[in-house]
Amino acid sequence: MSTITTAITAEWMADKNNKFKAYNISPDALAMINRSETLKADMRAYAASDYTVAAEVNPRTGAGEYSTPMSKDFPGYLHIASDRFDTPEGTVSILAHELGHFRVEEPNAAIATARSNALTGKDKAAYESACHLTEGYAHYNEVKVRDEILETNRLAAELEQRPLTEHEVQLESRWRGEGVHGSRGEGHDHLIARRISDAAREEPGHMTATQVMEAAAFALAQNNRGNITSNTRQTYGQFCDAAASRMLPGAAPAEATGEAQRTPQTPSKEPSPTDDLSAFLDRMLSADVATFRRMQQTLADLPPGREVIAEGIAEVNRQEQWVAQQQAQAQQQPAMEAPVMVMRH
Repeated sequence: MSTITTAITAEWMADKNNKFKAYNISPDALAMINRSETLKADMRAYAASDYTVAAEVNPRTGAGEYSTPMSKDFPGYLHIASDRFDTPEGTVSILAHELGHFRVEEPNAAIATARSNALTGKDKAAYESACHLTEGYAHYNEVKVRDEILETNRLAAELEQRPLTEHEVQLESRWRGEGVHGSRGEGHDHLIARRISDAAREEPGHMTATQVMEAAAFALAQNNRGNITSNTRQTYGQFCDAAASRMLPGAAPAEATGEAQRTPQTPSKEPSPTDDLSAFLDRMLSADVATFRRMQQTLADLPPGREVIAEGIAEVNRQEQWVAQQQAQAQQQPAMEAPVMVMRH
């Protein structure tokens, strides 16, 4: 954490123009927020953005969502139930999650660009994938914020020459997925992200920090598919499928679209994922369906962790290549009307 962001203070929160003033954020929650450089920076970025307006209270108990901005005239906003701020931990988690959406949904950011090009190309698979990936990035932001808080707690205890408090020990166990906490929720998310970062560290120089983040976001998105949204009470698999169908009525199903985007090739020699993962992924992206499925199985047979990394990079690369292609085509076509506002949970 090399950059220090100005603290989030009670005075800043109380300003009449503050975009978070609708939320009751306690002094204890503020103290916890200020132990994460990421969360401080996210809150200040939201407050300063020309594409957001003041956050609103969602009347539905337990609900939390972020509306995607269409333009400065139709900005995005946070829409979170008041009970999500009942505890410091709950406050940190919901803000980290929804502001994680905000970061990748800003104009020209990763998910905003992917979704826009999916609409232009009428590609349901790409739109549905973007719907899942935005959730992956939001969960990754939660993991990152919690890890920073735990790290700051340990540093404070060391400087004060004291042991961790009982509450800090409980947070360590819960947020790092120790024991029963590793099978669900926050702890399980942490273990997914850690497995990927640990695997990357075993092969120095193989992956950039950005690729580690993208792979973790992809893995967290996959894990999230069966979770229930706080607003529609659907699984995220159902929610994203419905969103893609609503935005692209009549488009080919996601599976069919995904298969159509792979162009058959027959190279003289198939690369090994353990010898040259980059070449293996390039081949996988251009393979016919049967070869693609077989190569997926090859990845599944790798040591734990690497198959998730490989699939994550493959998915990100596929989207990046597709986006670049659609952007080139879009320059030769009339601009589309702006899509309707979409809520991210």
